[in-house]
Amino acid sequence: MDVLIRYGFSMEEIKNMMENNKEIESIPDKNIYEMIDILGSIGCLSNHIKNIFYSNPFCLSRNPKDMKKCIEKLQEMNLIHLEILLDSNPYLLNLGEKEIEKIKKQKEKEGLSEEAIKDYFYYHSDEIF
Repeated sequence: MDVLIRYGFSMEEIKNMMENNKEIESIPDKNIYEMIDILGSIGCLSNHIKNIFYSNPFCLSRNPKDMKKCIEKLQEMNLIHLEILLDSNPYLLNLGEKEIEKIKKQKEKEGLSEEAIKDYFYYHSDEIF
């Protein structure tokens, strides 16, 4: 949890995050650093990462390897500007790679083109939750 303070979160912000996700206090700093590195590797700036963690504190409880697989699956779909997508809908990080693939296949069955599926993730992914 110390890493959140060093990253610039206020005690009030951390308290709010912990009210939603009690597991935060037991997450090793190493995991949070790894998540920050993963998000940074796709172009997320500090403000994106703070927004993602604050808006979706549950993503902090994920295994960093699972978060990376989720992001890799989104990248496979040739989604660009993932930093903006995840900033606007951080709950996508709660999905597993299989769930993302299932959504993609469902949209294909519905007859959506590759571009329309990308648009779905950008503009309608809130429907997933």
